[in-house]
Amino acid sequence: MSGLIQLLHDYSYITLFLALMLELICIPIPNEALLSYVGILAFHGKINLVLSLLTAGTGGILGATISYWIGYKLGAPFFHKFGRYIHMGPEKMERISRWYGKYGKVLLVFSFFIPGIRHLASIISGVIRLPFRSFCIFSYIGVFLWTSTFILLGYVLGPEWDKYQGEIKKWLVLASIFLVLAGLCYLVIKTNRRYIKESLLLLFQSIFKRYKSFLKIKFFIFLILASFISLVTLMFGMIQDFVSNEFDPFDKISRSIVFFLFNSRWQSTMNHVYGLSSWTVLSVVLVFTAVTILINNKNKWLELLFLALTLTGGFLFTNGVRWLLHFMLTGSYVSANFPDEQSMMVLICYGYFVMMLVRHQTNYLISMIEFLVFVSLLLGYSISGISIFNINPSDLFAGYVFGAVWVSGLLLSLELFRFLSIIKENYSS
Repeated sequence: MSGLIQLLHDYSYITLFLALMLELICIPIPNEALLSYVGILAFHGKINLVLSLLTAGTGGILGATISYWIGYKLGAPFFHKFGRYIHMGPEKMERISRWYGKYGKVLLVFSFFIPGIRHLASIISGVIRLPFRSFCIFSYIGVFLWTSTFILLGYVLGPEWDKYQGEIKKWLVLASIFLVLAGLCYLVIKTNRRYIKESLLLLFQSIFKRYKSFLKIKFFIFLILASFISLVTLMFGMIQDFVSNEFDPFDKISRSIVFFLFNSRWQSTMNHVYGLSSWTVLSVVLVFTAVTILINNKNKWLELLFLALTLTGGFLFTNGVRWLLHFMLTGSYVSANFPDEQSMMVLICYGYFVMMLVRHQTNYLISMIEFLVFVSLLLGYSISGISIFNINPSDLFAGYVFGAVWVSGLLLSLELFRFLSIIKENYSS
């Protein structure tokens, strides 16, 4: 990159033109950073802004046009045979071709903002014989939008670019994550549109038109929904307090109470309690959960599926939340262990097990005892973590809250699916 910057200083417009042209012919060049730097140079008056925009756009247009004709002349057979040698294997080509079939020319406009896709977009257009006139209209608009966005960002921010570059990167990552999640939701809804529509209609009729039926199940679902909403609200409140660094009093008071009540004589007991969070013990708990589901034999495949989702999704959720929080708060004084990963997994594994016990338990007294044992276990784990490993109480509590959000969300989904199956059986009979 430093060599490219030096070339930009020495041969500004020629370097800019060639860099844009070559990347869109399939030579990897970090052009977002280059374009932003061009904007900074324009801000300082070292190069002309309008001429830079025209040069970058023209270079990109020429590169895209050459790529189009390469794809047009060589055709699909060539890329299926040799594409893997230049990072354009048949799988990648077919995937982008499917995107073109679904989203058409609009994809061509925005493909230039996606690294690894923009140089393929023009080639694919040629391979699938997109009319050259249509290609020119949409690709040229996309090239100018892409180049202008980053040059103008550098120009507007000027000397503040280095200051805001990290923040811009963070928000771009957040936007990308949001777009990916939104895209996945869209695909799931589109693929299962008929099933979702029928299910929502059945739920609406059962809740509002036949409200006296299945009252016990509806009340149970309502309790889980209320818990889920409360936990999500609490989670966002904790994130806000975490960012504001308002947990210090809570941590100091909690530590004082724990160290006052539990001295060194409790060391052995605390070690045993903390051992309940080991992956060996958690694996045994998961096996017991599966056995409990099989013994009860009510919607067992649905419950086993959600057990797998709870565990795998919980692991991804745990690591994803921690990464996202610390990525967004880079440079701030924050606890490296917020939220505590192990306490999240403890709540997720034990929480699902206890809910399976309570869900199929007809004796309310036993259900209450099971729940109290679960709460006592969480409390004991917290005390041992604070006294032995000096974990921040706020990190532990946050781990419980985040884990509870995941478990309650999965349990809500499980109960809705279970309720739907009951409604369908009732309708069919």
